[in-house]
Amino acid sequence: MRLLGSTIAIALICLVGCNSSEPDSSSPDAAYSEAAPAEATQPETPSQGIQAIMDLYAARDFDSLIRTRYAEISKAENEEQIQFLIDRLDTTFQDDDQLSKAIALYASALQSAPEFSEDGTVVTFEASEGLVRLSRMSNGTWGFHL
Repeated sequence: MRLLGSTIAIALICLVGCNSSEPDSSSPDAAYSEAAPAEATQPETPSQGIQAIMDLYAARDFDSLIRTRYAEISKAENEEQIQFLIDRLDTTFQDDDQLSKAIALYASALQSAPEFSEDGTVVTFEASEGLVRLSRMSNGTWGFHL
């Protein structure tokens, strides 16, 4: 996600990057249901995860975006780090053009086939400005990386 990478990098000093597993291009989006956690009654597909992320961006609900869709939220050491990320997104996306670009990046990802990692916990989509990588979170939803 080159669009967000440089803007948000400072906010991630204490947070580590995403899983580097190689994606498995043979798994279709629907195959996720086989790898779903037992507690999920209706597992979310990666495409549904992207749509949910886009909806939160469109609503400018950065609090929910970080708290429910940021795949590395568990690495935050305290509430101040979480709030810093929320405030950073809020500041970055006050500009309507930046917000539109972020949403367009995710929308373009939906046009490509997802490529799953070997263990099914990471999925990568080719997008207009690079790659969009999501990780399956412990609650069965898909979360983004900054």
